[in-house]
Order: sequence, then C-alpha cells, then structure tokens
Amino acid sequence: MRRVTIGLLGCGTVGGGFVRLLSRERERLRAQRGIDLQITAVLVRDPAKRRDGVPHTMLTTAATDVIDSSDVIVELIGGIHAAGAYVRRALRSGTDVVTANKALIATCGGELRCLADANGARIAFEASVCGGVPIVRALEHGLAGDSIESVTGILNATTNYILTRMEESGTEYDEALAEAQRRGFAEADPSLDVSGEDAVQKLRILAGFAFNMRDDQVVRKRVHGIEDVTQSEIDQARSRRSVIRHVATASRTRARVELNVERRELPESHP
Repeated sequence: MRRVTIGLLGCGTVGGGFVRLLSRERERLRAQRGIDLQITAVLVRDPAKRRDGVPHTMLTTAATDVIDSSDVIVELIGGIHAAGAYVRRALRSGTDVVTANKALIATCGGELRCLADANGARIAFEASVCGGVPIVRALEHGLAGDSIESVTGILNATTNYILTRMEESGTEYDEALAEAQRRGFAEADPSLDVSGEDAVQKLRILAGFAFNMRDDQVVRKRVHGIEDVTQSEIDQARSRRSVIRHVATASRTRARVELNVERRELPESHP
C-alpha cells in the first residue's frame, strides 16, 4: 500500500467538497489502486471557523507548512497571485500539484507546465475546464496524432442554464438569472459567467493544448456575454426551429489562434 499525503490549499466550498469526496472514496481507492490518500495539512484564512469533516489540528495559516510537508498539493484557493506563488514553490521543490484554478492556468499555464517539467513534477488541471468531461486528456493524449483546426463548445454551465430556462419557460433574463442563483447554478456575483470571461479563460486553456502555440500567439478577438439577451431574441430563434446558445470557439490561422465567445443561433438538431 502506497501512502500519499495531500496538502490542501483552501477549504471553502470546493475545498470542503474535496475533503468529503476523498473521505467517501478513500477505501475504494485503497482497494482498487493500492494507494492511501490522506490529507495532512490544510491552509485556511480563519482556523477558528468550524469546517465539517476537517480536524482542527490539520488547519494552518502558513502556506509553507502545507507545501513543504506534502507529497501532492491540491490548490483550491483561486485567483492568480497568491495561488501562483504557492504553486510555483511546490513545483520548484518537485512536488506534484492538482488545481481547479482556471484563471491561473489560463494566465500562466505554459510557464507552470515548463516549471513542472524542469523540476520533475507534474501539474494536473483537468478540473479547471469542463471537469465532468475528459476534454483536456483527450486533447493531450487521445488526439495527439491529429491536426486540430478549431475547438467549439459550450463551456459555461451558468449561461447555458439561463438561456435554456428562458427558452423553456418564457422568462426574461433577470428572472432566469435569479432562479439560477437560488438553485446554486450561479454565484451571488455572476459577472464572470454572464460576461463570457469564464468561458474565454477555459477556451484559452483548451487552445493551449489543441494548437500548441505560445501565449502571445493567442488572440482574444471577440467576447460577448448574455447580459443583454431578451426573450424576443429567444422567441425569434424558436420561430426558425433554432435556439440561442453561448458558444466558445478557438480557431487556428497560419500565425495565431483566435478566441471567440458569443451568442449564436443554432439549429435545434445541432450537436
């Protein structure tokens, strides 16, 4: 049985969910994979705050206590600056990192992958984009022998939910957004999602794998959110047996990759 210690950076909603998931799946992983995953240290802002399932003895406000004592670092604090500093420290010491931080990977992914390679470490970030679909693995390994011309898809669940509810129930945008917030599909501040910024961050990550181009060769051409969508727009599309969806597309030209995130009218039969 191989024992792997995990240092967790951040224990908010996602971090707490990770702790509960690991607790639930730990015995299965021991039996099937021969690996015993154990969280040994957790970085938090307020160690006095109660966190279900997390022993108080694991909590610390010192990042070095977590990074320097673990086999694997799981980064779930979000943001770029502090998270980037912690991830770089771990990689420089040869410690593997797992992160769901799309902003960090979209901004510094190429640099961090190079840093990991230089120090014999790995950085895994499939949870940062379309976590329920193994798209990063497919691009990195399954399609490695193919020349990809474009990547297109719906990358943001919040906007997809809002547009679908407007289509199905005839509600206006504000009402559909409020419903999404009540049901936990949208954040209290949904601006990152509805503006298209979340989708373009994810798209930049996918483009990096699909086209293997430098960051300065990736051009953000058009990003348009859904804040100004109206029920009239939805109804007009429906009259043409079409739907409105928030679509992200990365396309390769000879010298660069162009990123577009915008509303598009698609036939009902479109995959």
